[in-house]
Amino acid sequence: MRCTWHWPWLIAGVLLVTGICHASETETSYFFLPIIATSENGGNEYGALPVLVSRDENDEIRTIVAPMYVFNEFLGSRASLNLIGFPTDDSDYRLIASYTETIERKLVARYRNYFFGHPRVTLEVEGGFFKDATARFFGLSNKSRQSDETNYTNQEGLMRMTLGYQLTDHFEIQLTERFRDVDIHRGGIDSLPFIDDTFPLIAGIDGATIVGHRVGALYDSRDDRDTPTHGTLMTAFAELNQNIGKDIGATFQRYHAEYTGLYPSQLSERFTFVTHAQIQAVFGDGVPFFEQSSLGGETTLRGFGVDRFIGKHSALLNVEERIQILKKRIAGTMTELEIAPFIDVGTVFDTFGSDTFDRWQINPGIGFRGIARPNVAARVDIGFGTEGAAVFAGLDFPF
Repeated sequence: MRCTWHWPWLIAGVLLVTGICHASETETSYFFLPIIATSENGGNEYGALPVLVSRDENDEIRTIVAPMYVFNEFLGSRASLNLIGFPTDDSDYRLIASYTETIERKLVARYRNYFFGHPRVTLEVEGGFFKDATARFFGLSNKSRQSDETNYTNQEGLMRMTLGYQLTDHFEIQLTERFRDVDIHRGGIDSLPFIDDTFPLIAGIDGATIVGHRVGALYDSRDDRDTPTHGTLMTAFAELNQNIGKDIGATFQRYHAEYTGLYPSQLSERFTFVTHAQIQAVFGDGVPFFEQSSLGGETTLRGFGVDRFIGKHSALLNVEERIQILKKRIAGTMTELEIAPFIDVGTVFDTFGSDTFDRWQINPGIGFRGIARPNVAARVDIGFGTEGAAVFAGLDFPF
């Protein structure tokens, strides 16, 4: 499914957030944005977004409150509330609540604290419930066909907690426990077949309840967590998962390694070369399709919708050049605009053999970024794949 080209308005709106958030010298700013947006899976949306931004005496953002109303071409009216807070320099929280006319519901919260009762202890907790009525499945493997596209509602309850301990200023060990309960229901896209009609035997079609136990390590030398300009982030983990629901007793393992490097140009601070690579392997029988490795979406292959390619293992490489085109002080706060041409390359596969990497997906594209350090990095990324173009927007960097 090709996206509809409303992205110029979306770019203008997202970049406007960065400037207006700091346009007032008072502690609180109000502004209003029209919404004309699109996504590869979710379709077109039109609506309004009033935003309230509160700042401290140092002009740093502490709270963002953003109620929103949109009309979605597939699901009808949606009302939502987005709440983002930075109570201290070492903690943040996010709450998203929404109610949609057809099927979809969401209540998800996340809290992070990098100084949890001790200078070297970190905590991250996330939990919630949601229904996504525009989820897609094309089959397994990197050779899945666009003509096999199906739709379903992903109903999910989740809870995840990560406790970390910093052995040094840059190196941290982590323990994570996660719970995920998934049910598959008929979706909200009437023009597409239901997944159960096309793939009735796929593992996970009856849902699953997963409990995961993870041990990991993290190395982070970046100069900032949210808006870095240089440094390296490396993560790795091993995870044992148990299906305690529909297929009681089934277990599988997941191994993951990821690298992000930011390299400023020695000739000009306006240029930063960024590389991101990850490899993931999942081993076990009867692994639900939604627990396998996947590519597609705003942090992997940006020329495709979320979870376009699914297989047990995946390999990914992203490279982009972040080019500063404007740096201007607005009401005492420095605001930056960037463009970021990029290339995403990735594949999914089920076995490590001679033909493992014989069919890579290659997605060129360009990103538009608005940055108000240290809190806000608004972005719009446009990727091009073999099935058309995809547009993604957010309030963070993709990696």
